[in-house]
Amino acid sequence: MTYAEREQIFAKEYLTIADLQDLLGLTYSAAATLIRTIKRSYDRLHIQGKIHVQDYIDFFELNGSTRYLSKLKAGEP
Repeated sequence: MTYAEREQIFAKEYLTIADLQDLLGLTYSAAATLIRTIKRSYDRLHIQGKIHVQDYIDFFELNGSTRYLSKLKAGEP
């Protein structure tokens, strides 16, 4: 996956099953299971099959301020 593809996915407010398949190289079933797992702890949207980007970041305890923002926002050239 290229940085541009990753940036396009995280430019939205939510992630879908298809997004998780692309990001993590999962099957449809595994991506759907992961979304349900994340929703057990974090569920800002309350929409079936979608999670908020921040829920993904919180679940995996990621530093969303650098990796998942655009290069310009993250302070990179």
